[in-house]
Amino acid sequence: MTVGMDAILANQTSANTATAANSKSDTVDVADFYNLLIKQLQYQDPMNPVENTEFTAQLAQFSQLQAITDMKTGMDTLTQLQASTNNLTALTLIGKQVVARGNSVTYSGTGENLDFTLGDAASKVTVKIYNGNGSLVRTDELSSVAAGDAQYAWDGRDEEGNTVSRGKYYFTVSATDVQGSEVNVTTYAKGEVTGVKYENGNTYLTIGNKDVSLADIQKIEQ
Repeated sequence: MTVGMDAILANQTSANTATAANSKSDTVDVADFYNLLIKQLQYQDPMNPVENTEFTAQLAQFSQLQAITDMKTGMDTLTQLQASTNNLTALTLIGKQVVARGNSVTYSGTGENLDFTLGDAASKVTVKIYNGNGSLVRTDELSSVAAGDAQYAWDGRDEEGNTVSRGKYYFTVSATDVQGSEVNVTTYAKGEVTGVKYENGNTYLTIGNKDVSLADIQKIEQ
């Protein structure tokens, strides 16, 4: 009787229970697949060998597995190279003036300017500030703001007038014109890059008390 791949897998799983218990991986890699293929050839019935078509299909699976493994290895290498390039690029920006999209600010006990740009003049601008948990801390409004770059000076207080704790906060800005139509708003950070941070595989630039992603840089000034 021909011993198929499913039977070999079942036998291998039973024989290696102790080994599997000590391993966190439950996947079959290229070496495992190759060993299983050899086992199948060893255990097959000489009077009823594996059909050519079945054997060819298994070889095709092996080739596909090898190709996927090689591709993953290549992608991992590219990802590492990209991360290294980003880190080197970020370091070269220290001391330079940049403009970057962003809406985060690190409150350190003093007032903070929240920067934004209006596509057109606005009759009303609404600024909302949230803490790191996403809870609304402060809402304020500005009136008759001209198109272009603008700022909201946050004194570090919440709705009740209490000084907030130090840490990272986020802000949103919305605006409408005299007809009540929505005005395009872009929040950003502008200033000198004073440091670089690496968090969860991402690269961030420190601009004053704001952290912005390297991908959000829009302009670099000498």
